[in-house]
Amino acid sequence: MTKTGIYLRLSREADDSASLDTQRAAAARWLAAHGYDQADAVEYVDAGVSGAKPLELRKGMAALLADRPDVVVAWKLDRFARSVSEFLRLVAWAEAHGVAIATTDNAIDTTTPTGRMVATVLAALAEWERGVIAARIVDGHATRRAQGRWSSGRAPYGYRITRRNGAAYLEVDPDQAAKVREAVATLVNGSTVAATARMTGLSEPQWRRLLKSPTLRGQREHKGVLICEPDGITPVQFTDPILSAAELLAVRKRMLALATGQDRAPRRAAPMCADLAHCYRCSGRLNGGTSDKGVPLYRCRAGHVTVYAETLDQRVEADFLTTFGTYAETVVRLEGGNDLSAEMLEAREQAERLAARMATAGPLMLATLESLAADLEATYARLRDAHDPEVREVPVPTGRSMAEAWEASDVPARARLLAGMGLRVVLHPKQRADRLNVAWGPSGDAYDARLEEIEEEERAALAD
Repeated sequence: MTKTGIYLRLSREADDSASLDTQRAAAARWLAAHGYDQADAVEYVDAGVSGAKPLELRKGMAALLADRPDVVVAWKLDRFARSVSEFLRLVAWAEAHGVAIATTDNAIDTTTPTGRMVATVLAALAEWERGVIAARIVDGHATRRAQGRWSSGRAPYGYRITRRNGAAYLEVDPDQAAKVREAVATLVNGSTVAATARMTGLSEPQWRRLLKSPTLRGQREHKGVLICEPDGITPVQFTDPILSAAELLAVRKRMLALATGQDRAPRRAAPMCADLAHCYRCSGRLNGGTSDKGVPLYRCRAGHVTVYAETLDQRVEADFLTTFGTYAETVVRLEGGNDLSAEMLEAREQAERLAARMATAGPLMLATLESLAADLEATYARLRDAHDPEVREVPVPTGRSMAEAWEASDVPARARLLAGMGLRVVLHPKQRADRLNVAWGPSGDAYDARLEEIEEEERAALAD
């Protein structure tokens, strides 16, 4: 008895025109017309599997190759494969094992030389069609990018998708943009990438990628390259920017400082007053540590003094809230001046892209590129003449009191608050009734000298 097989494959479940039932019914008619009993046929099914996938990696096709039926029929040739190489492999396997391959539309029948030739030609056409479709999709995405349209996928954070004239574009999402601006201001004013990521609801890697990309300037990259106008120089403006060039430059400088350790926030495990508390005797900073029983301590590196961390931290917290709790919290905003360094940087980047384009341009394009270069030189000259980076720091209220800010902060943020208020703690020996001297104010030579005088007087008194 002849072993017959029916091969059914579907790339997408929603493809009604080539559904498994449609393929199955066509195969049944073909078997009946050629004198085979459908009841004896074995079905080999690959649902949700691309025709470009190798034969052995499809579950149904792998079972068919293992069973080696005498005749196997599929709805159309592209059900077997959409790659010439894969289909030819199937034909070679069939010839080696005496298996006949056919389709319900009678396009191929490998039992005859003519059938084998037709099968090869049709497989080539199927692969060509697949390549044309893929190229059309790629070209469509490229065209939409060049026109400033949104091609596909979810909108980046800070934006939303809107439709105009039947096409998709990006526009600023006011709620998300407000969170971005608040998080950026917090980051520039001394916070960390991880802490500000939580303000947006993004993960730290997502937030870091967003800050490193040109997205918040209303621009985009494709495969790591900035998308530009046909001139290859001017960036395509997909939508309104959320951050100015100067703000984005400040963010990246802050991230560089954190990455290189120039301005890294204290580790979460570091004591709150690390670098702010000193020994009365050697003026060395107190380091964190633990007692023999595992109780957190502040201790002088030279071993002169030690105090429980809880004792020092509670004293500093109480003094901070008493002294500053009712004050309004402020953040520093830069006002005045005309800092065009970010715009000048963008102009230099455009100049680099223009230079690369001119290096390979032919005579026809060279005149146009030279005209663009002259315009760019003039633009850069205007920016340089107007560049006046002198700015003033202006404290802007956040709407919270310092007590509210303290309550909402974690240990690293509290440490920054204390440092910002000029905290200096001096720890004295146990013989003194009040071992902790807590002072606030701006750091400076005169301030430090006066503290040194007080400490010297106290050391002399203890010696007497």
